[in-house]
Amino acid sequence: MIAPSAIIFCNNDLSQSVEDMLVRQLYINEVIDGYVFDARVAADSNYLTYVKSGNLRLMVVRSFEELTNRELADVAIYVKHALAAVEINKFGPHGITFPVLNLSWPKLGVIT
Repeated sequence: MIAPSAIIFCNNDLSQSVEDMLVRQLYINEVIDGYVFDARVAADSNYLTYVKSGNLRLMVVRSFEELTNRELADVAIYVKHALAAVEINKFGPHGITFPVLNLSWPKLGVIT
């Protein structure tokens, strides 16, 4: 599986089991909260370049009411009741919903 480097925003009221499933299915390298992400972006103007050039997949868990740095997300997914609603997707279609169990990079428009 070839997964793209990406910054993925996800809502902060996930259960640990759902978060773990997303980490496995999307090959996430690191999970951080929005405050840590915002601090890294503010402290290092090259942080996004580091993520992309390192072929990393970073999941930022934060409230979807917070809009700070939302434009930096490659994918924003809102998960509720075992469904993942894709709100932002720079790789493919947005506005679609999948069962979390079936979420994968090909479903997000990344052909492997």
